[in-house]
Amino acid sequence: MIRVSDDRLYVSGPVILENVMQFVEDGTRYLDGAPKVFDFSEVSEIDSASVSLILEWSRRARDRGAQVRFANLGESLRSLIDLYGVGNLIQLDAR
Repeated sequence: MIRVSDDRLYVSGPVILENVMQFVEDGTRYLDGAPKVFDFSEVSEIDSASVSLILEWSRRARDRGAQVRFANLGESLRSLIDLYGVGNLIQLDAR
């Protein structure tokens, strides 16, 4: 599920292989050109599909001329991002 508050999109619940495509579609509809922050502070479970989700939202935003950043990824997700060596492809939110 994605909850919207101003320019922040709060991703909540498990973000795993079984539901990642729903997150892809739900998040894509917010990529309208205005900068957005996907906040993962409410995510309860992740797997490697979470990394794919972040990369897909980044790609779709770039294709639409939008900017996205990511916040509160947590240690497990950051570790997966480092493991796959894709940190340079992901814009983190400075707040």
